Amino acid sequence: MEKYIHYKNEETGYEGYLYGESSYVLKNEKIGYYMHTGSRSINTFEELKKQVDEAPKFFEMIRDKEC
Repeated sequence: MEKYIHYKNEETGYEGYLYGESSYVLKNEKIGYYMHTGSRSINTFEELKKQVDEAPKFFEMIRDKEC
C-alpha cells in the first residue's frame, strides 16, 4: 500500500498531501494555487500540518520580496 498523508486547514483553504516515497502537493482551491514536487524533506503528519499552516505566511513573504 502506498503511503498517503493528507491535511487541510479549513480556515485558510490550504491543504497538503504526502504520497509515495517523495511526492508532495500543496494546493488552495480558493485562490487557484497548486504546487507539486517529486522531492520533499517532510514525511510525517505533524510536519505536513506545520507546512500547510505556515503556507499563507510563507507566500505573503514571497509576494513582499517581489515588489
